Amino acid sequence: MDESRGAPVADLGQARLSQELRPELLAFACWLTADRAVAEDVVQEALLRAWKSRDALKDRAAAKAWLLTIVRREHARLYERKRLEMIDLEEVVSREDGQLAVDGEGDLMGLRLAILKLPEEYRVPLLMQVLGGFTTQEIATQLELSVPAVLTRLFRARHKLRAIYGLDAT
Repeated sequence: MDESRGAPVADLGQARLSQELRPELLAFACWLTADRAVAEDVVQEALLRAWKSRDALKDRAAAKAWLLTIVRREHARLYERKRLEMIDLEEVVSREDGQLAVDGEGDLMGLRLAILKLPEEYRVPLLMQVLGGFTTQEIATQLELSVPAVLTRLFRARHKLRAIYGLDAT
């Protein structure tokens, strides 16, 4: 125990680890929420939840995957707690289509909207791989799927993105 601070040394190490991973957690949450303020709230709640259950983390090497999973679940809790105003994504895209092409970030916004159109079962593994840098084995473990199931979902996610963009999947 670190007598000067009154906290176990392991707790101090976990706090340091959480702060080291915070930028990655925030980037993932920003992508999920598309709103930095909400993303910061999600990360803060996730870190609080992780701190309360810090004894559940047995392997320090799995901390990143563990924390990203908590962020993803905390984001999902946002929608359990309150009903958000629903908008028709197709209508917004069609209304702003001209603006998207002009603002320079049209490709990025178009890709984000295309990914948001994917069913969650395909979107989450794709985001975990692309944004989180997870291996298929890590994704399988976190989502409680087999590796072949993850590979299938990643393949289908990419195939659906190609279809959204009107590209041949050959």
